[in-house]
Amino acid sequence: MREKEKNMRLKNFVTGLLVLLLGLVLTGCAGLSAKKTFDITSTPKDISAMLKSGEYQKKVDNFLIIRDASSSMADKVSRAFCAEPTKLELSTELIKGLNNSLPDDFDVNAGMRVFGPVYAEKGLVYGMTKYTKAGLEDGLLSVSGTGGVTPLANAITHATTDLYDMPGNAAVIIFSDGLNTDPADPVAAAALMEEMYGDNVCIYTVLLGDDPKGKMTMEQIAEAGKCGFAINANSLHTRTLDDACSTVELTDGMGDFVTSVFVEKAPKKEPPKKIVDLDSDGDGVPDSLDKCPNTPPGMKVDRVGCPVAIPEKVSITLLVEFDFDKAVVKPQYHSDIEKVANFLQAYPKTTGVLEGHTDSIGSEEYNMKLSERRAESVKKYIVEKFNIEASRLSTVGHGESKPVASNDTDAGREKNRRVLANIVTITLK
Repeated sequence: MREKEKNMRLKNFVTGLLVLLLGLVLTGCAGLSAKKTFDITSTPKDISAMLKSGEYQKKVDNFLIIRDASSSMADKVSRAFCAEPTKLELSTELIKGLNNSLPDDFDVNAGMRVFGPVYAEKGLVYGMTKYTKAGLEDGLLSVSGTGGVTPLANAITHATTDLYDMPGNAAVIIFSDGLNTDPADPVAAAALMEEMYGDNVCIYTVLLGDDPKGKMTMEQIAEAGKCGFAINANSLHTRTLDDACSTVELTDGMGDFVTSVFVEKAPKKEPPKKIVDLDSDGDGVPDSLDKCPNTPPGMKVDRVGCPVAIPEKVSITLLVEFDFDKAVVKPQYHSDIEKVANFLQAYPKTTGVLEGHTDSIGSEEYNMKLSERRAESVKKYIVEKFNIEASRLSTVGHGESKPVASNDTDAGREKNRRVLANIVTITLK
């Protein structure tokens, strides 16, 4: 009996000791995560001195940063170390490094578009306007959190419109982890941007994290842009972690990256020619460089004097109302739906979102499911009746959360029982 009691005391002692050790470990990790235990640095190059030397010249007249603030950007950059920044934190520091690398008097236009917690069409937090360091930093610091999915394709499409009135060449720099970009295809959106602007716009992608699928997506986006390139964020900075964790040895390539994007070697100066180089058609391009002479007056031309296609934004809207507690499409809306189907057939690269809504009668949970059924009902009609690919239409239900009229009257509730769509694309004219 004494032997059994002795063994029991020993077992309790060992168990208590293990619990104590585990508590110390967890307390230590909690202490590390409660404070910033990483230091991100990037070394700029003196771009201003390079330009003043005459050996280099400005490569772009505009640049637009597209920044991912979707839910996955709250994840740590890597799980290999116990003190790592989130992807959003790392992108913040990298964009600060880019901003600090540019001259104070850099004569370009700039903008920043954010997607994730902000709808793509409302995500232009800075610009397009004349670049200032303070302005870009204000736009950067206006984003403090993450949320939502990753509508990267929509952001690229809206960026195409952002650059519409911007003269000269432009650089589009995308900071993202490349994950969860469904349903629309960001690679196709980048290809359409390249089709519209050609070499006048170059796309550069900066990958946050190390997911193979995200890496492939970011590389394909850069490749679709033809004249940019893809790079991993770890190639742009050094990152030192707290001594209790580890030190990450990375390549500080921010200076080289900014140089590649914003400046280029200036052409060698040739002795002045005795013959005056005329501009016979008055398009702003001298005859010696003009590959399309006799251009009509007022036509927009590229750097070699040839006409350029002008992007034009086109759209179509849809409103379908439903009977109480029903998700059946009424015949009176068939002609309106057919117009949307014709629009999708005319622009085969276009995608859209069908949004379902309800009135306030019934529980929130029931109304959410009813709104989703209504959106799916309209989608099914378009797909089956007009042979539209299902992948081009996504659906979302908002339940009773977004009324357009009072739910206190029959007329108001009727207006709230609806499916909406606003489908936008950009074409050339």
